[in-house]
Amino acid sequence: MMMQGPGGSPGPSSLQPASRELRIDILRGWALITILINHLSQVVEAGGLSTWLVPTPTRYGYSTAAELFVVMSGYMVGLVYLSRPHAMTAVLRRARTLWVYNLALLVLVLPLATIMTPAELSFWRLGSFLDDPARSIFQFVTLQRAPRLLDILLLYITLMLLAPAAIAIHHRSPRALMATTIALYLLAQLLTIRHVSADPTNNDDGILKLMSWQLLFFGAMGLGAWRVHTTLFKWLEENWPMLVLLVIIFAAGALAKVQDVARPEWLTGRYGLNLLRLGHAILMLLLYASLLAMAGRILRSAPLRWTALIGRHSLDCFAAGLLATYALGVLWDRAGGGRALYYVAVVTGILVTLAVAVFRERTRHGPKHGC
Repeated sequence: MMMQGPGGSPGPSSLQPASRELRIDILRGWALITILINHLSQVVEAGGLSTWLVPTPTRYGYSTAAELFVVMSGYMVGLVYLSRPHAMTAVLRRARTLWVYNLALLVLVLPLATIMTPAELSFWRLGSFLDDPARSIFQFVTLQRAPRLLDILLLYITLMLLAPAAIAIHHRSPRALMATTIALYLLAQLLTIRHVSADPTNNDDGILKLMSWQLLFFGAMGLGAWRVHTTLFKWLEENWPMLVLLVIIFAAGALAKVQDVARPEWLTGRYGLNLLRLGHAILMLLLYASLLAMAGRILRSAPLRWTALIGRHSLDCFAAGLLATYALGVLWDRAGGGRALYYVAVVTGILVTLAVAVFRERTRHGPKHGC
């Protein structure tokens, strides 16, 4: 998701270069906005507020926006870099940039830890950085652990560092890459079930989590190299009943989630990207793509152009949203909490993210109008 690059072409707007696929940027932007809302909701839920939270698909399904984040990240790697002569070097440079960003985020977040209560330190997973800073920082810079929210970039950096191996396989045979990533995922599911059965109290997913999530990244990378979005959007545009079917499936899943319908252990797994979570993530991706394929002129509306702008500057917007979540979360608690302040925090976080996107767009391309 954080890669910048060309795509297809639904028609230019004042904020969208004609060489880019607007709908891909919208998907990336929507993932970032949803992640921001979900994280702020987690903050207030930890503070005791659990009703009338801003609804997102996460609250009515089995996946989160993180899956879309990882899928779009891998897809952009395949779309932008795999055709370049030095693709491996490019992704390693990007991994270095992400690592620097994550380290900068830690530096900016740590001062907040000094004013947090023990409960807040536990929630944000920052307590160890005060108790044993040298060890915790070493583990952070070596990609072993991270505070809450910063672990998203940690996973992304790790996948980017592994990308050269996946690119080498892809260069030899794209189908071999798909077979390899699927096999690793299925193996991870089998090992996860055995791991949990052996020790039901163990919540450390470690390598099993990485083996599961790599499917979203490297599978999407292969699809990006094939530029499947052009075919997918065209097919969805011509098959509107698919949108109806996807909505029905989503509604059925939402009802099952609300009713807390029992699910077999092999399908849901204790942690990681279990089969149900993977299936729901694919459903949501197809549903979003179908909605965008049928959007027509709505794609040029201000909210969607703003969302695309956030998606186009995803790394800076993710960083801004993360810092906003930390700051707004602490302020929400210090101000006494409450639903009204939660809504203010959500709106403020989105506006901060959009402001960063607008600033980055204007500093990169000069002033733009209509935003």
